[in-house]
Amino acid sequence: MQKSITLKDGVTLAYNEFGSGDRYLLTCQQFHSSYIAYAKDLAERHNFHVFQIQIRGYGLSASEATKQYGGKWYDVWAQDACDFADAMGIDKFFYCGSSHGSGIGWHICRLHPERLRGFFAGVPGPHPKDGKETGEARMMTINAAASPETWLPYAKEKAQKQCKIFYYMAEHGLATKEQADLAAEEVMEFWVNMKPETAKLDSKKPFSDCPTEEALIAELRKIEVPVLIIGGMQDPISTIETMVRSCKAVKHSQMLIFEDGTHSVPLEHRIEVADYIDIFCRERGLY
Repeated sequence: MQKSITLKDGVTLAYNEFGSGDRYLLTCQQFHSSYIAYAKDLAERHNFHVFQIQIRGYGLSASEATKQYGGKWYDVWAQDACDFADAMGIDKFFYCGSSHGSGIGWHICRLHPERLRGFFAGVPGPHPKDGKETGEARMMTINAAASPETWLPYAKEKAQKQCKIFYYMAEHGLATKEQADLAAEEVMEFWVNMKPETAKLDSKKPFSDCPTEEALIAELRKIEVPVLIIGGMQDPISTIETMVRSCKAVKHSQMLIFEDGTHSVPLEHRIEVADYIDIFCRERGLY
């Protein structure tokens, strides 16, 4: 059952909670599956106390999507994660994300490193600095939201693509058919019922203030939080080149790469990913 909390600035965020104890793990995304998620695996397999936070601008905070934060959205979401931790009485926490959720993790590393025990960065990029302020996938969503006639078919197609991983997992014994059906229903509801202002939210790319690869690498080199980068060789979005660049830049970071992995690699290899995160933490004394 999804819960909600109102932060000190009056913004209400929805969240799911799994596990217990003080091995706190926060993860922030536009949408979280209540049934299939690698953060949930960490709660069930390795005793993490997980909070899945739906970010500002989505769900209960959809009205916030009209705010003009521009390239500061990732800073706002990073601050929200820390404010959420404060509201829960949590001092330091682990963070994990996937894709844009990892973008938030990078910004927590940059702005609030003292709060982090470690960052598990799923398909994290960051995007290459190619002169385009907004990522291709987000621009497609923004353009589709121009009218109801273009939005509904786009939303259904988007949901169906995201559901494929759930049924892949069911076919390969990584989830049950019932879990896949429930997760697919959640995804479809999220996309089809998304408000236009939310669909049009343009957060730009992470590190929007870094205009070049050189500037981005200089920022990544400042990070000293223990970072595990998790990726796949077949990912066309968070490419192996961007992840190698990031791993080379971040001090003492590690990479876990799967040859057959796509942008859904944290779910395609959910057991190996969860278990390797545990190894990463134990080897570094992060518990």
